[in-house]
Amino acid sequence: MTAIFTNIEFLDEATKDDVVALIAQTVSKGAQYILVVIGSQSSICIESMPAIAASTPVPLNACVIPGVVFGQQYSYSGILILGFKGPITSLLIPDISASHEVLCQQLQQFVATNGTYGSAGIFVDGLSHAVEPFIATVYEILGSDRILIGAGVGDLNRPSNMCIANDQGCYRNAAILFCYSNSFKLQVEGKHDLPQVAGPYLVTEANANLIHSLNYQPAAAVFSDAISTVSGVKIPQHEIDQHINSYPFGLKQLNEEHLIRDIIAVKGNSLVCVGNVAENSLVYILNATKDVLIAAASDAGKQFSQKLLPATADQMRFVVLIDCISRALYLGDDYQLELGAICEQLPLGKVLTGVLSIGEIKNTRQGAIQFLNKTIVLGGL
Repeated sequence: MTAIFTNIEFLDEATKDDVVALIAQTVSKGAQYILVVIGSQSSICIESMPAIAASTPVPLNACVIPGVVFGQQYSYSGILILGFKGPITSLLIPDISASHEVLCQQLQQFVATNGTYGSAGIFVDGLSHAVEPFIATVYEILGSDRILIGAGVGDLNRPSNMCIANDQGCYRNAAILFCYSNSFKLQVEGKHDLPQVAGPYLVTEANANLIHSLNYQPAAAVFSDAISTVSGVKIPQHEIDQHINSYPFGLKQLNEEHLIRDIIAVKGNSLVCVGNVAENSLVYILNATKDVLIAAASDAGKQFSQKLLPATADQMRFVVLIDCISRALYLGDDYQLELGAICEQLPLGKVLTGVLSIGEIKNTRQGAIQFLNKTIVLGGL
């Protein structure tokens, strides 16, 4: 989005000196706000970013994310440096589990500067138990008229590590909110298309993102039996962690695709999800396959391209991608095919740029902001 970005720089392997040089280059191109996105396997340490941010003449935030995407390349060790044209307002929320009153006061600062309209981005600790209550508060304060696109950040292998930084320090359980532009309306498309293969199951005991029982039975045992039946292969409970990327949970929504909850771990008889699952909700088991994922990627690219506004699309160079890390982990080397399927549907000359996320954030058709899993989200003008 040339109307929003001055430039976006990508390096598959970067040193601290590389980052400093690219930030200086980005400032020289007129950026008034910089976002540094660091792949979780990069040698760049998030703890080095506050000093870099403090010496940068424009506001700078940084975050750690499972992976980054540029064009048809993806990297778990790469970095992206995004330079934004101004005026840009950013807000770092240091503790998304703070009281509702405190969060409302902090978010009101953003609204006071930007109003309730326009388009914005949000990066939030995707491994925090407070993600969904926080997103609900964001929606309450910002309202349904603001178009949001965003991602859950963090390191799946080191969930307790810091994952967000500014010139004041490093944080976990935090969020960054930044205004793209009030001059343009962001177009957003999200898709997963995963079919329902079992269920529904009643969530009879749960605590935030932990499901303890389904249909009054231990959740892991119910899940093991269900995927054994669906696959036709006996999958013992102690082996289900090898199959969780293939079988996420889905919650039915009115006029929307299933709201997906990826399972990221098994703890005894409980299932650990990305995002909360409420007691007494009904969940289905969905099935991710290579063909379904790649077809959905192509469809998302096509539907997104059809949404682009002719008056502003020619000003857009970059298409923002928020793609769930679980899709890449499931596809492995074939993830390249997913990126290719999206790029084939984009208008000529557009560069796909984005992240492999721990949860995806976008508006529903009704305007509410949701935390998604296993979903492709595309954004542009």
